[in-house]
Amino acid sequence: MNYFTQIWDEERDDEYASWGTSTWYFETNAADEVLKQITVYKNGKVTKYDLEKQEDEFGGLCEGALTIDDCDGDVVSKETFYTLW
Repeated sequence: MNYFTQIWDEERDDEYASWGTSTWYFETNAADEVLKQITVYKNGKVTKYDLEKQEDEFGGLCEGALTIDDCDGDVVSKETFYTLW
């Protein structure tokens, strides 16, 4: 498994824009498929998605392949990821 972040320095463009900027955390498999995703917003709101809960009224699980090279974040440990999860 791979664990990494994506920094999003823009606000959402919907009614939840007041949540602020966000940091996204991803767990991907060897095929670079996103299995789990966490978004932590500046105001403290956290959203979580996985294969069992792929979407809700706030967003959804990233579709397609994703690697750290696609993001401007950092590699994080499995422990860091699951502390947030």
